[in-house]
Amino acid sequence: MKALRSLTIFEIVLTLVLAVAFGVAFWGWTFVYDLAKPFLKAAGLSYLVAGFWILASVFIPNIIRKPGVAIVASLMAAFVESLLTHWGLMSLMWGLVQGIGAEIVFFIFAYRKWNLSVLILAAASSTVFSYGLDYFYYDYGALTLGFNLLQFFSYLVSATFFAGVLSYLLSQRLLRLGILDQFLIAKNQSV
Repeated sequence: MKALRSLTIFEIVLTLVLAVAFGVAFWGWTFVYDLAKPFLKAAGLSYLVAGFWILASVFIPNIIRKPGVAIVASLMAAFVESLLTHWGLMSLMWGLVQGIGAEIVFFIFAYRKWNLSVLILAAASSTVFSYGLDYFYYDYGALTLGFNLLQFFSYLVSATFFAGVLSYLLSQRLLRLGILDQFLIAKNQSV
């Protein structure tokens, strides 16, 4: 809580507005997932489209660059998604674990290093936590080790692109447009 007190009103508003927007986008992505799932599931590749749901826990903290933002942003996006999708309040559990996964990486780098590699690591950490929840929630222990590894690595590939690389590219584009000039991402461009 002490770390969250350091947030300015602009940072709080941006975090909440983006998180709500991501929550709505996550709802829309549910349709993409539902369309792709029948074709990918039999091969163990349904997670190739799941990495998008990790985007809020990586993108928003990359802009704000303060402790706790990954968890708050991910939870808020998941809450909005929970109101719109069939996953309901279980979305909050995924939001929490994904936010914690990213937050750990940002903490390790003391909220000072924000390059593409760190964003990819944060996405990967979120993937580990998220797949861990899926493992127990969906009883993946009944699946073979090979099938679990295939699912996990397809999730990792998806999250690397959708949460790590996409976060980096979007934030760089917004920086060039001057939209983020009042946030830490603009003040720490050399880091």
